[in-house]
Amino acid sequence: MSHRKRMFEGNDTAISPSLAEQLEAAIPQIFTQPPQKEQTPILTQEVKDYEYRNFTVSLSVANVNLPLGLLQLGIVADSLTIIQADSAFTYTMNNTKNDATAASVGQKEDQMEIREVYINNAALSGNAVIRVVWNPRLIRVR
Repeated sequence: MSHRKRMFEGNDTAISPSLAEQLEAAIPQIFTQPPQKEQTPILTQEVKDYEYRNFTVSLSVANVNLPLGLLQLGIVADSLTIIQADSAFTYTMNNTKNDATAASVGQKEDQMEIREVYINNAALSGNAVIRVVWNPRLIRVR
């Protein structure tokens, strides 16, 4: 039952429905919503103009925190993938104090921005190929 209907029932001194409607029309509505404009949906999509580079590292020489050189190239990568790993090696991302990760072919990192990759290995044989992917159109704000 509406508030207005209850106001008129069982009350001898209640305002008549027509007077209530007149008052309602005369008093400006406080909580009215402005008329809604029809909005055109805006579609956004990240430009997928990705660039990549395959970095080859010789595993026949012992490396301790060997940087791939992303910082010098001005690259902030979105992902890296281990393409080739002829011998065992580990890598650390962004800071040599971070935990090292053992590399395996097909392994992918894509959960953070990658500003640098450091390679660690004993002198064994073969090469490691690491593909680094980045979006040159993406503006990063620090």
